[in-house]
Amino acid sequence: MLETNWATHDFTVKMLDWSASRGSRLAYSCRRCGRKFCRFSLVSRDPWAIDGEGRRLDITISNRWLAEACPGSFNARDDEDRKHLSKSGSHS
Repeated sequence: MLETNWATHDFTVKMLDWSASRGSRLAYSCRRCGRKFCRFSLVSRDPWAIDGEGRRLDITISNRWLAEACPGSFNARDDEDRKHLSKSGSHS
């Protein structure tokens, strides 16, 4: 399901940094809806949602965004979602 929803976005990809154990940390930004995600190139883990500054969003926001197809345009609800940062704040 993740890959199906993931494919509905029109992503640009930017490398943020690199780790020997996890590979490149990549930022994916959708041109249509503005949602942003991160994922590591060498670790097979699901991506996570981030705000405009690259900070991890709350897990409930990540899970919802990953479960949804691209909304196709920017929306006010996403702006509210971006205010809910993860308590851990880590890049893992």
